Amino acid sequence: MEWGDYRPFQPVEDGPMEDLSPAAARREYEHRMATKDERLAVLAALVGANGLRLGKDAEAVDDLERWYLAGVEADHERAPRPRPLWIAVAYDLGLHLGDTIIARAPGLSWSFYRSRAGSRDVAHQHPVIMGFTGLRNKRYNVDPFAFAVGTGGSHLGGSDAHGSFRRFVDSAVSYA
Repeated sequence: MEWGDYRPFQPVEDGPMEDLSPAAARREYEHRMATKDERLAVLAALVGANGLRLGKDAEAVDDLERWYLAGVEADHERAPRPRPLWIAVAYDLGLHLGDTIIARAPGLSWSFYRSRAGSRDVAHQHPVIMGFTGLRNKRYNVDPFAFAVGTGGSHLGGSDAHGSFRRFVDSAVSYA
């Protein structure tokens, strides 16, 4: 693994988004969206240093997933959760997967999601993709960051996660 100049995303608020006050969570969401292009450039440099191209086509998504699953390492104290540096990479991967979904289904967009269930909903106060019209639930959303972290954890736990990135993108687009 060639890390090059990779540096993890730096939030402006401390703590999980679902535990923040609504105002703090909104500030964090706005910060994440304001730095999205920068994070995607950092991800492109990281994967480029490892011989890959960051693209939105199916082949590039598959290559990105293979690279991630080949490199992701477990947090020894919280296995099979990825270690913090790989969670940072998963955050950037989530931004890329989200933008890939939006590129393929332009009616979708990044949104700040506030759940009626509060913190019992894993997507509460997170940046998610919304705008799905192919479902009756108009609040349906997908959280690409949680998906990327979960895919890494599943792989580390022994599950066959290969093909997950493409299925995630294709599934979201199909409901757009």
